[in-house]
Amino acid sequence: MSKQPNHSPHQVIVTRPSPYGEELCGELEAQNFITAHTPLIRFEADAHFDAEQGFETLNRANTWIFVSRQAVNYCFEVFNSEQLDQLTKISRTKTVIAVGSATADSLAQHKISALVPETPNSEGMIALLDQQQLQNSPAALIRGNQGRKLLEDYFEQGDLTLLSVYRRIAIEQNISTATLTETPTAIIVTSGQLMELVAKQLVSDATKNKVTIIAGSDRINKMAHHMGFANCYTAKDATNLELVKSCILWRNNVS
Repeated sequence: MSKQPNHSPHQVIVTRPSPYGEELCGELEAQNFITAHTPLIRFEADAHFDAEQGFETLNRANTWIFVSRQAVNYCFEVFNSEQLDQLTKISRTKTVIAVGSATADSLAQHKISALVPETPNSEGMIALLDQQQLQNSPAALIRGNQGRKLLEDYFEQGDLTLLSVYRRIAIEQNISTATLTETPTAIIVTSGQLMELVAKQLVSDATKNKVTIIAGSDRINKMAHHMGFANCYTAKDATNLELVKSCILWRNNVS
């Protein structure tokens, strides 16, 4: 449900799934934004992933690459306590890479330390892999059922095992456009799939011109422009802190 403080007429629609969308809405509301949590996808465990498969793959790989918090959570939830203890010990002999600080924090809850790239995206992880000279080392990529192919291409000549531990499921939920003529509105988009779903709903040029896209990366910004959204801001990265900063910049510029 939308929440409207008295201090600000600026609305931000958050398309992130639960519980991450609610977290971001709370931080935006603390900055006096109107928020509408409109999750366009949800996560669920990949039924094809099991503990035996996961343990064998992680044990064999020298490098573990986690692309999101949910990759960590859905991966480790299949293991029993004994297996988790073993993986914690095994991890000390591995190079573990987390896409960003939130993913590293999720790993830390399992007492697993991870390297974090300077840029929290696939390009940043590739730069870190190059720095560590890990291209030819057996690696496990822990992710969802959809995602960019950049890391797969990087390991094309190497030894990479994909572990799909969760699935992204599109939700039949409409973005409300009723207030667009009255309230400056921005939509936060943090993945290519979410950008495609937003564009699928907001098809008219008139509607696209009334909203601003707050993109979580340059890649999403380029997608938005290609899809006809002229008003776009790019956050430094897709963390809540940087997304909120971009929303404040947008608000200052349209006030």
